Amino acid sequence: MAVCTVCGNPTTNKCGKCSNAWYCRTECQRSDWKNHKKVCNYPFEIKESEGKGLGLFATRNLHIGDLVVCEDPILYFEYDRTGETLKTHKFKEAYEMLEREKRKKILALAGATLEAASVDASLALELTSDSSSDNEEWKKAMGAFSRNCIAVNWEGKKVGSGLYITNSRINHSCSPNTECSYLKDKRTSKEVRAIRNIKKGEELLGDYMTDGESFLITSQRRKQLMQTWKFHCECSLCSSDHAQENDALRERVKKLYDVIPIFQAREDIQGAANAALERCNIIEKCDDMKRYLPGAYLELYNILLVAAMQKSYFGFDDALIASLVERREDYREKAYELFKRTKLMTRKDYYNKMMRQLAMLGYLAAGGSNKLMS
Repeated sequence: MAVCTVCGNPTTNKCGKCSNAWYCRTECQRSDWKNHKKVCNYPFEIKESEGKGLGLFATRNLHIGDLVVCEDPILYFEYDRTGETLKTHKFKEAYEMLEREKRKKILALAGATLEAASVDASLALELTSDSSSDNEEWKKAMGAFSRNCIAVNWEGKKVGSGLYITNSRINHSCSPNTECSYLKDKRTSKEVRAIRNIKKGEELLGDYMTDGESFLITSQRRKQLMQTWKFHCECSLCSSDHAQENDALRERVKKLYDVIPIFQAREDIQGAANAALERCNIIEKCDDMKRYLPGAYLELYNILLVAAMQKSYFGFDDALIASLVERREDYREKAYELFKRTKLMTRKDYYNKMMRQLAMLGYLAAGGSNKLMS
């Protein structure tokens, strides 16, 4: 059951305008209006999703890049990635500082049991196996957190873990229509945006898998999701009549992804370019993989820049590669436009990082653009 946004008491009464906040009485709704009015126009409502518990559903048509929600964590802590600081201790410190109302919101989330799952497997294991506390509330809170937390600030020595109440309501799909990102000036804040056009009434879905699991086939994805998140995936992709055909395409894309570095190590630019081009062509025709297209374009652009340098310095004269090299800026521009369209900071940073690396390595001397994304 949902809990009151203000006092944390169980309630079935929602905000009549957006249906995204719950109040047990009129006084609670009035006292929260100053804060709630900032988010009352978010384009979704929270309601039951068959077989999944609560979920987010679009209340109007959304386009690529449209904001779904932006929120700060209700609970956040950092720990040393070397393991010198116990994560359980950090979690307890952060949890004890919360007001009772916020604790109730955490306890109302899915996963408030010892059988928790987490994007941070070591965190989940430590939290749920900690025997220092036999308090039932601790067990439920640790389960809810480890199942719903999001890793923050992976680049430094310290790793952050945050719990985002609304984000936690977004259910999984192997063919998602939304993506989560940090903000430019506040890494602990998370925003969710549409990564494809979404129709009113459609459920807003995210991908729980990591980047390294991008091209797993159906059986592999289901196995990983069951091990990590404790559910059998029946999303539109896994349950599709074309799942077998999709698996074949994913296996081919994964093979091409793996073979490109081998070609590059052998200085076989033609082989690398052909593999990168084939990968782009497959992803272009597959709707559920199109979110990987800008990255694929950018890698092809990288390879073609190297080919351009070889042609300039060593007289490289392969007809196919020469044709692609002449059009290399088209692929960079395609990547730029697709990344920019999503308005996601993670994608902007990825693009700018790649371009800076190319400039540092001197590849842009072959005529490449140094255009960065603002």
